[in-house]
Amino acid sequence: MADKKLNDIEIGAILEAFVESRDVTVASINQSRTFKFLIVFINFYVLGFIIIYYFLRYNLLQAVDNGLMTEEFFIVFDGRAQIMFWSLVFINMGAYFNIGFRIISLIAIVYLSNTTVDNAVIFSGLVSFADRPYFSAFIVSRPIIIIAIAWMGLSYKNRLEVD
Repeated sequence: MADKKLNDIEIGAILEAFVESRDVTVASINQSRTFKFLIVFINFYVLGFIIIYYFLRYNLLQAVDNGLMTEEFFIVFDGRAQIMFWSLVFINMGAYFNIGFRIISLIAIVYLSNTTVDNAVIFSGLVSFADRPYFSAFIVSRPIIIIAIAWMGLSYKNRLEVD
């Protein structure tokens, strides 16, 4: 019987056949510096506020105004923190795999616009940097993240550039 195992020469030939197509696919999408900056900014923004939320939630960070730290507040913001985390995951996956990035960005913009209007209507009287600095920074900086996601979605290059 013939030996059916592949030797090193045959494995090397198979890998060489696919190395050129892999290099073209991996290195051919060159995103602009603006896009790279915005995706890093959005990642740090979302993760920073999720960390601050969980620190406040589990009393690892002293809240200036304890009247705001009610169970209803935590229920609302726990859901929003989860949604923002998963939208961040999907945005990063869409950018990495080059699939549906603009659709995911559009969904995130719609969601953020909705929550920004909700926050402005419901919590407008609670914005005070002296009494509630974390909460106020979150509310005031929300439009910045909407603009950043919209700008990132517009500056995204979703096609392979062939030389």
